[in-house]
Amino acid sequence: MDIETALTTRLKVLFLGEGPPAANVLAAVGSRWELVPARPDRPLCPQLSHAGLAIICPGPWANDPHRLCGILEELDRSSAIALLLMPADAHLGLSVLAKRRGQFICVSRDASVAELSAKLSAATALQPAISSLQGEILAARKVEGEGVSAFEELDEELRLAARLQRDFLPRRLPDGDGLQFAALFRPVGWVSGDIYDVQRLDETHVGFYIADAVGHGLSAALLTMFIKKAMLTKRIIGNSYQIVSPHTALTELNIDICEQNLSASQFCTAAYCVLDRATLKLQYARAGHPEPVILRADGTVVTLAARGSLLGVFPNEEYEPGAIQLLSGDRVILYTDGLEALLAAPGDRRGPDVPQILSQWAQLPRGEMLFHINELVDSTSNSAQQDDVTVLVMDVQRD
Repeated sequence: MDIETALTTRLKVLFLGEGPPAANVLAAVGSRWELVPARPDRPLCPQLSHAGLAIICPGPWANDPHRLCGILEELDRSSAIALLLMPADAHLGLSVLAKRRGQFICVSRDASVAELSAKLSAATALQPAISSLQGEILAARKVEGEGVSAFEELDEELRLAARLQRDFLPRRLPDGDGLQFAALFRPVGWVSGDIYDVQRLDETHVGFYIADAVGHGLSAALLTMFIKKAMLTKRIIGNSYQIVSPHTALTELNIDICEQNLSASQFCTAAYCVLDRATLKLQYARAGHPEPVILRADGTVVTLAARGSLLGVFPNEEYEPGAIQLLSGDRVILYTDGLEALLAAPGDRRGPDVPQILSQWAQLPRGEMLFHINELVDSTSNSAQQDDVTVLVMDVQRD
């Protein structure tokens, strides 16, 4: 048996999909590789350590950049290479993958058996090189003296970056005039891909938003700082000004991000609201972000749906404007999708009903509600599924 045959014979291939492998996948794998189903209730990276290859067939989340990038980050922490079988109509997911580099090969879900087999062979030939390179990096990290001090220096730099990022968050939330704000900001690491802000725009208007950069680490944190500086809330016109509507603000922010031509899959989601405190009319817009939630005093739960794709993907994207009349006793909640992962039940592929779960805490003071969420974060701090969690709450109380 030659070396190539020895390396490829019965190599384990991890399969991750919403259902059983399709016929073309089974035929391409044949008897050369051993197809092993992934455990969706367990972290992916440890499973990849037992397989040199992976075949990932996204289901409804083919157009979910957060889920896709989360999978790719798991891949980057392993030495495996994955074939991503993408449906032809997953335009958003394909756009994200086209700008992303990593240990994956993107293939049409309807690819022929011959094409899939060829891609698997190519991945098999490349995988030992990736494994060897990662082994060299790991060995370099274990070198005494210089390697240790270098990582200590990196740790200190991350601490400073975290401190700088928190300086970009509002130091004091503008309570008053019947409005009370509260926020929870819990990064998964030193720095976060989440950011929020609350600003008095003039005597009667307040603007507040929450944004979530796809991915983790310094690149995501740097994008949040760009968002903070680039978000246009007011436009100066001569000696006067104009408050920028939420959908216009997101449109211009999207153009700004696209014009940077960022690499490494630098996209983000956001939800932005502007409230007229005199009339309690709330304007809002979304860019691929979880829908803001309104918990009314009578127990009604309202979600603020407005169309709009991620920021930084399509330069000509249009964001739908929305408006709603708030009432005294309303609670408005903006959150990032880390809260969805936090509240998800084990093995539940549909995802949690976040608005209904939040409604269970509607009668609690906003600080106490955030305390319960914070306790959930602490109780799952070792979970591999944990993401940055940010929640912004506004209570409306008028006499």
